[in-house]
Amino acid sequence: MISKFRFLIPVLISGILAVTMQSCFDSDDYDMDKLSDKVDWTPNMIVPVSYGTYSLWYLLNEHETDPADQTIFLENGFLHIKYREDNIFTYDAGSVLTFPNQLTESYSMPLPPVGFAGPIPIPPQSDVYGVQTGQAGITLSQLEIDGNLQLTFSNPLNADISLDVTIPGGTIGGALATDNFTIPANNPNHVENFDLTDLNLTFNTPYTTANEITIEFSGTILDNGGTISGVGSLGIQYQVQNINFDMAYGDFGKQMIDIGTGNIDMDVDFWDDIEGEYEFADPRIYLYMRNSVGVPFEINANMTGYSTDGNSASLNPDPLQPNYPRNLSEVTNGISETVVYDRNNSQITQVMALPPSDRLDYSGQVDLNPNTVDINSQPNILSSSSRIDVDLEIDVPLDFSATNLMLRDTIDDMDIDDAEKIMNAAIVITAENGYPLDVQIDRIYMTDELYNVVDSIVDSEVIDAAGVYPAGHASEGEVDPSTIVEVTHEIKLTQTQIEHLNETENLIINASVKTSGTGTEAVKLKGDYELKFAIAVQAQIDLNN
Repeated sequence: MISKFRFLIPVLISGILAVTMQSCFDSDDYDMDKLSDKVDWTPNMIVPVSYGTYSLWYLLNEHETDPADQTIFLENGFLHIKYREDNIFTYDAGSVLTFPNQLTESYSMPLPPVGFAGPIPIPPQSDVYGVQTGQAGITLSQLEIDGNLQLTFSNPLNADISLDVTIPGGTIGGALATDNFTIPANNPNHVENFDLTDLNLTFNTPYTTANEITIEFSGTILDNGGTISGVGSLGIQYQVQNINFDMAYGDFGKQMIDIGTGNIDMDVDFWDDIEGEYEFADPRIYLYMRNSVGVPFEINANMTGYSTDGNSASLNPDPLQPNYPRNLSEVTNGISETVVYDRNNSQITQVMALPPSDRLDYSGQVDLNPNTVDINSQPNILSSSSRIDVDLEIDVPLDFSATNLMLRDTIDDMDIDDAEKIMNAAIVITAENGYPLDVQIDRIYMTDELYNVVDSIVDSEVIDAAGVYPAGHASEGEVDPSTIVEVTHEIKLTQTQIEHLNETENLIINASVKTSGTGTEAVKLKGDYELKFAIAVQAQIDLNN
């Protein structure tokens, strides 16, 4: 509608100027006395100055020369305000599960009695090792990892020891995870490495946040060709190093991931020119998720809109728990999920009614595992490549009700001369309004170059809205073509207003708009709704001056 006013008013003024015939006739160039001292030439003239048909789609988009700047879109013929921002929020596996440098454990393995020739068997013994995670409260049930188990041995005997190191809960390539090492005699610091590449590791039950696994040691004191001697135990220091997980299962705890803060400028130009009371029927915010994190979560986010006049309103949405990957296949391939904030689970209608012409600020958090996790039946599942990427789309269908809606616009740099030649003037508008909007130009302010008001034109006539189909109709809220009628309206200028045209450099237009009925009836704006109009200027010109 703003674009319509930008077009009409310059046309009206140019029509008045056309009537004065300044572009093709100047009475000062002719000697009227040669015709007659008694002839008064003050003709009445009606000049058609413009006509046109304007669709809503054209009026709302004509100022956007770059398609990338477009904020008004057509969907199935209906008009929508739309804004989209990709990757507004993301988190990956590293935000959920990490493995820091692990602790070094010490184990003193008792040796059997010696004092005779070998070989001498060493009975199986075991130790429990806790795997450390970078986040508190995590309970692991299974891991698929690459890593290394480094062992440092201290052998007090005068004979070599052959030692088997086994992880009973682990397999590599489908076989039990075990390795054999020979520890030289009388060596206080012998280092070996157990390659854990492709280790599938099951943790000890009951599963706890200690994340314990068992490591078993067994072997033989080898024959040294004589009597075996020495005092003490076999000293073992060991540490799991360089853990890189491929897949993890368990309960990853009640973690909180910060969404962060940011702001959005929807860049809807005409919002800056509108004030009043209106309500969109079905505005929505969509969060489009691509998710391969097999952990249930709850979104606790908020958004606050600010208008350019300083008012604000908050979205205050309900916490939502979207669908998430629940098995290995879904974690591996990822799933798509959409979260919708609408009038049923948030205060989006209040936010969009501001309107948020300045900005939208957002913040919030994602809470992992809002409910109890059953590790045995439905564990959390995470791969090293798991991530969530979230795109945001704001969709405001132009389906709304409005009353006391004020539109303001300014036309700058007017240049009107020789207004004294106009004795009287009127603007005649013939219109056929196919919009479901009552339009009234309440006042047109005539200002000087400093925007000081020198005069104003008041008009109380309303260009009536087209009627819409009632509730229950298949096309409820859409324009009923049978209600569109042609109307003619005349705006007369006073002599003072005509005189002030010489001082006028700018026009400030105040118009009021309301939807059909009492302004509480919701209407749906379609791109093909049309306003047809014809404009003529009726004037009496004094060509004797």
